[in-house]
Amino acid sequence: MSAGSRRWPRALAALTALLAGNSQAQSPDCQPAADAGARKQAEQRLVLLARMVEGEARPVQRVMESGNAEAEQAITGARARIVTASAALDSGCDAVAAELASEGLALAAEAFKLAKGTAAGGDLDYKRLHERTQAFLQSLESQPEELRGVGEADLAGIRRQVQRAEEFAVGGDYAAASRLLLPVADRLERRLVAIYDQRTVYYEKNFAGPQDEYDYLVEQYKGYQMLMLNLAGDRQPSHAGRQLFADSLAAAESYAAQAARSAETGDWDQALASMRDANMNYERALRMIGIGY
Repeated sequence: MSAGSRRWPRALAALTALLAGNSQAQSPDCQPAADAGARKQAEQRLVLLARMVEGEARPVQRVMESGNAEAEQAITGARARIVTASAALDSGCDAVAAELASEGLALAAEAFKLAKGTAAGGDLDYKRLHERTQAFLQSLESQPEELRGVGEADLAGIRRQVQRAEEFAVGGDYAAASRLLLPVADRLERRLVAIYDQRTVYYEKNFAGPQDEYDYLVEQYKGYQMLMLNLAGDRQPSHAGRQLFADSLAAAESYAAQAARSAETGDWDQALASMRDANMNYERALRMIGIGY
């Protein structure tokens, strides 16, 4: 173990040693990551996984008492990830270690779910909220830094809160997980709406050529689709505007398809014109349900 590894809880060291005696863990060959934060994140996930699947943990005991072979197999797989993730971490493969630890956490969560039977409705509510939060976060991170309105320190805090929510969910406490995620989702939603309200800023970008501009407009179109999927919710246009709303969405899809065909043949003038029309129609539909530009 590396010097950093020796600082981990005794439960992790003991469990790793026990499993290593029954498994041939091989250190992967990779280039060490330059980001120190990546190693810390991998260590945190690995420590969490070790705590969750150690023999004395009550959720693990419930799995073993359930007689559910699939759940027991999932716990075995989660424990095996500790060995391989530890080997990856000691080899400097931080990203690989983090991925293996995440796989272990997912296996543990599946085991606990199988052991206690069908999950309550809170499971589905949490999953929907988590997916929405992740979509918002990814969209915000994809924005130009000067438009985000959220600094790196705040983004790091948001990611930590999402991670804490995931830890509660893995342990089966979906209510607590949702309570942590809800204010994060609300904040991200408000920020995204504010960003997309500043539409004129987006057209100050300089493009290397027509294909570069086309790719940009396509990404903007995808962003509008994400907004419709994640922000619209139960919002509906007025009764009189429903047909225009449907027509605008249909036109947006039609123009986007036309743009794709023109791009395939290299007709960039037509592709750009069609993509602008697609975005204009999507913007109109979003405005009709209260998401302004």
